Amino acid sequence: MSKFLALQRLNQPWLISHQMFGQLRDTINAWDDNLTAEMPEEDSYSEINGIALLSLKGTMMKNPTAIERVFLGATCTGQLCASINEIGKNPNIKGVLLDVDSGGGSVQGVIEASEALRGLHEQKPVVTFTDGMMASASYWVGSQATSIVASPSARVGSIGVYVPVIDYKEQYAEQGINVEVITNKDGIYKGAGLEGTSLTDKQKAQIQDEVEDIYGEFKNSVLSSRSVPSDAMQGQAFMGKRATEKNLIDAVGDFEDAIYLLGQEMKNRA
Repeated sequence: MSKFLALQRLNQPWLISHQMFGQLRDTINAWDDNLTAEMPEEDSYSEINGIALLSLKGTMMKNPTAIERVFLGATCTGQLCASINEIGKNPNIKGVLLDVDSGGGSVQGVIEASEALRGLHEQKPVVTFTDGMMASASYWVGSQATSIVASPSARVGSIGVYVPVIDYKEQYAEQGINVEVITNKDGIYKGAGLEGTSLTDKQKAQIQDEVEDIYGEFKNSVLSSRSVPSDAMQGQAFMGKRATEKNLIDAVGDFEDAIYLLGQEMKNRA
C-alpha cells in the first residue's frame, strides 16, 4: 500500500480514540514508500488447561497490509472473527480470556467480531481483561463478554464514532491550485471530501447520518450486554474505578483476578 492510499484510508468512519488516531496519522505521514516488510505470522490463540487466551492488540483494521501490521500494530478483525469461531468449535476449550490493549480502529469488521464474541459467550464463559486501553472498537467487541476486568490505570469506554475530514481548500488556494469535481448530475455525494475541496451541506448531512447509524449499532450492542448509563456513552473513557461505577466493567483487578473470575464462571456453567 502506498502512502497516498494509506492517507485515503484515513477518510472513513473510525471507532478509535483520538490519541491513537493521531499516532496512526503521524505514522502514515512519516511513511516511506520504498520501505518493505514481510507479513508477520499471525497468532490465533493459545490454549492452556481448557482456557483459550485470545489477544486483541493495537489498531483494529479489516485485512491490514503487511506494512500496516508492522508499523501500525494493526490487528485483523477478520482473523479475530475466525479465531473466535474456531474457539467456539473446539470442545476442549471450556472458557476464554480476551486480553485487550487497543484504542480501537476502523469500522469494517467490528460489528462481525462483536457478534461473534456474543455468540461465543453464549456457548462458553468469556472474560475480557485490559491493563492498558479498551476503547471504542475494542470496547464494542470486549463488551460482549460474560464479564470484564480492568486494571486500576486502564482506560475503558470511548463509545462513539467519528469521520475525520481535513479541508485543504485554503492551503491549495494559497498555492494557486483550484480543484473542481465533475460528476454525473445526480452524483451530489460523489467525490465528497476529495482533497482540495470542501464538503457541501448535503455531503456533511450524509456523513452525519452514517456516523449516527454506526453509533446506534454500537450503543445498542453495548446495551444488549450491559446496563451502561447514557452519560457514559458520549465518547469519553474512564479509568478502573470510575469505569466500574459506570458499569463499563465488572471489576478492577489484574490478570490473575481475571483468570480467577473466569474459573468461577466456568464452574457455574459446569
